[in-house]
Amino acid sequence: MKILTIKNYILPLFFIIVSASLFSQGLTENDLTTNHVLVKKWNELTERSELRASSITDTISLDTVRGILDDFSYTGPYPDTALWLDKQVFINRGYGRSPVTIGTATFDGLDANGYPYDFMALPTSSSSADSLTSKPINLKYYLHNGNPVNYTLLDSLYFSFFYQPQGNGNAPEPADSLVLEFTAPGLSSWKTIWEKAGTTIAATDSSWKLVMIPIKNPAYLQKGFQFRFRNYATISGNLDHWNIDYVYLNKHRVKTDTLFEDVSFVYNAPSLLNTYTAMPWNHYNSTFMKSTVSNVLRNNYSQPKNVNFYYKIYDQTGTPIASSLVTAANVLPFSSSGYDSYTAASLPVIPVLTDTSKYLFETVLKSSPDLKRGNDTLRRTQDFSNFYSYDDGSAETAFGLSTLNAQMAEKFTSTIPDTLRCIDIYFNPVLTNANLYSFVLNVWGDGGGTPGTAIYTGDSVVNPYYTQTGRDQFIRYYLNHPLYLSAGTFYIGFTQKTTQFLNVGVDRNINTQDKIFYNVSGGWSNPPFPGSLLMHPVFGAAHYFTGINTAAAKSSSITVYPNPANDKLFIKFNSGASEKINYSITDLFGRVVLENKSNMPEYIDISSLSEGVYFIRITDGTQAVSNKFIKVN
Repeated sequence: MKILTIKNYILPLFFIIVSASLFSQGLTENDLTTNHVLVKKWNELTERSELRASSITDTISLDTVRGILDDFSYTGPYPDTALWLDKQVFINRGYGRSPVTIGTATFDGLDANGYPYDFMALPTSSSSADSLTSKPINLKYYLHNGNPVNYTLLDSLYFSFFYQPQGNGNAPEPADSLVLEFTAPGLSSWKTIWEKAGTTIAATDSSWKLVMIPIKNPAYLQKGFQFRFRNYATISGNLDHWNIDYVYLNKHRVKTDTLFEDVSFVYNAPSLLNTYTAMPWNHYNSTFMKSTVSNVLRNNYSQPKNVNFYYKIYDQTGTPIASSLVTAANVLPFSSSGYDSYTAASLPVIPVLTDTSKYLFETVLKSSPDLKRGNDTLRRTQDFSNFYSYDDGSAETAFGLSTLNAQMAEKFTSTIPDTLRCIDIYFNPVLTNANLYSFVLNVWGDGGGTPGTAIYTGDSVVNPYYTQTGRDQFIRYYLNHPLYLSAGTFYIGFTQKTTQFLNVGVDRNINTQDKIFYNVSGGWSNPPFPGSLLMHPVFGAAHYFTGINTAAAKSSSITVYPNPANDKLFIKFNSGASEKINYSITDLFGRVVLENKSNMPEYIDISSLSEGVYFIRITDGTQAVSNKFIKVN
């Protein structure tokens, strides 16, 4: 069943009632509404005015050796403009399950900007959605010894691709479909060449199917031939997924030409850390480094291939700081032996850290000959800033509860005493104004492997905010006061004050479901679904958070003056701010030195404070603003 909600429109009352009644108990795995990777990229390109479309007048020719080949192993999130004309399809490494080569093109119900084509489309409907259209291709002639030679049917042109329904996403229904079409100059319209009705993914890797199509119609042998893929889907959400891989057009092929002399990685590089994908820099030590790293490989040829591996680590300036070379054994053919793997036991080590850092970990395999080099390199950024995470930062699904006072939590273990300042959460968008969707932040101690006694409970109700701001659309929720935690196990999460689904994004590619807990009736349980919550605890000294606003904070709505200040600090309320405001003032060490949990007075008396730098955090229940000021005598 598709669980959909509506953005920018009034949510129908019957839908609220039906959703709550159908899923009133337990934890539910829900479909996503948007794609936050595309939303972020679209906004970045819009701000830089870089949303230029490919020129449709460009005509490309078949490479003399490789023909036209796209395995979607590049970063994306949009298709390569050297080959494709449109942007709706999502290029990624997360939705394809056990792909032919790393990276797939994913079709869904979202536009290029990451939002639904039509928020009001019914969950049972199926409409034309994404397109992936090639540039015009020269199938009239090719150059041989510098001379043009016309293509004929004797050149045995074949078009092939692999496809997979659902993958790590949502299964397309039988009314949905994936379609391949051809056209050429002089033809009145696109002609359907192949189509497939929606279905659930098979339980094995054989769910990837190869399609081989000979080009036998002379009408296509022109300068300006094009092909395109289209899908039919529910266009009100991130739904009805199809993945395609290894789109290949070339001459001198035959129907049995189903193997490619190409060894590829299958998945992204794993974290270099034993437990986490990211951790605060001052919590790190070398014992957190993995002693081995395994990579899954696929040899798409009929014979074993000898592969060499190279590992390098670069600091955030791009300078190599460590490297190693490992010569691997042969990689066996997938057609006879399935996926292969290589485990490196000699890894470069990240040094002791003295500040926030990011390191680029690069893994390269080299084999010769190799049809596609782009799938031979993995690059992973190892983040040492101020938060812990288990996920890769990208959601393929969401977990939600629809019971009043239900709780969701995630387990972490810190290595040193430190101050917890915030909790970053990615909520799957439901409504622009989600006033019905409310919760209270919580931090729990360890209760013997499950959340124990609450050591922090927010003193105000907060809401999900669906904005295009923040780190990859994670929304930062500040604690009402900094929370000092000893080294050891703790749990972050929330208690919901609604019967609506609070859908937290889930990464399906990394499974830490043993670290996730939910409570709907007095006892904690792990979820029945695999994945990692996109929820992060954020640590650090107060000066790291100077001037940063929390969820949906309007930095212009409240002004603190004068700065520097002597004995009084005044608050100016601009448009949109409530004058019923609470405040807390902390010093550079995060200690609360003044606070007021009643209504804001006319001014704040700071005469008792010593000279120095302080931080004031002002909240009105729906937003929070942080400001730095200097106290002088």
